[in-house]
Amino acid sequence: MSELWSSLRPQLEYLATPLPLAALGLADAHRDEIAPLLVAELEALAADPTPAQADGYVLHLYAMLLLARWRDTRAYRPLAELGHLDESQVDTLFGQLVHDSYGRALASTCNGELAPLTALADDDGASRWARAAALEAMSLAALEGLTPRAPVVDFLADFGAREAQALQDDPERGDDFPLLDQLVTHLADLGAVEQLPTIHEWFAAGLIDDSYVDAEQLEDDIRRKPADALAALRDAGHGLIDDLRPEIAAWPDIHHMPPVALAPIPLGAIREPIVRDGAKVGRNDPCPCGSGRKYKKCHGAN
Repeated sequence: MSELWSSLRPQLEYLATPLPLAALGLADAHRDEIAPLLVAELEALAADPTPAQADGYVLHLYAMLLLARWRDTRAYRPLAELGHLDESQVDTLFGQLVHDSYGRALASTCNGELAPLTALADDDGASRWARAAALEAMSLAALEGLTPRAPVVDFLADFGAREAQALQDDPERGDDFPLLDQLVTHLADLGAVEQLPTIHEWFAAGLIDDSYVDAEQLEDDIRRKPADALAALRDAGHGLIDDLRPEIAAWPDIHHMPPVALAPIPLGAIREPIVRDGAKVGRNDPCPCGSGRKYKKCHGAN
């Protein structure tokens, strides 16, 4: 083990306040040395996720974000493998980052290879949150030009048809987390106007929650140029991962972070933190932001 990694690892292994900005910056400045070690951490966790059960363990999250920023394709397969764990394990491993960063990390490291993403999306035994991240990743990869658009649209259309049939056969299937709601927004981002008749059928059949997806807005969105959709995603902080600060902005004590610049990492805009001092919000509970929608359809789906 290198002397640098011996110094950095203890600072990154468990959640600490203040957040270890200097250590992250140092890791970023020595990526050639540090990247293989972070990849090894992800590979070990994919083989045995037990270490991540420890309270406050976050080394894999820092690894995911740094390797995504570096576009390190070696991280792709272990990250995708982690998504196949059951929902409780995925929730423990990623927490809110399964919504905020995981899919974008997959897109940032995939180098256009779709097979691990389609396998994850199709794994009915995997966490639906991780499956949603896989759908997001392939859509973003296509928008970014990392993979051709047509195969992604074809897969999403086929996946949507299968999910719609499953929802018709078992309406309660959508109570956990309706993947079809997410999927139509990705088809809209990709400008898949050829899928509009089918999407209209899904709305008419009540398979899409119009409190989450507005039919008129989706009609406008799907007619945008994909470049405009990508620009909107980037403006909303939903593009590929380039800047670590927005990704960890919701972590504890963000307002008390020291004025230490992550010199090699652009500072970027810091989002308002999600305060988690109270009881954990259930996925079917009202979102604490006050929108009136269920948490799973609001901040829990971002």
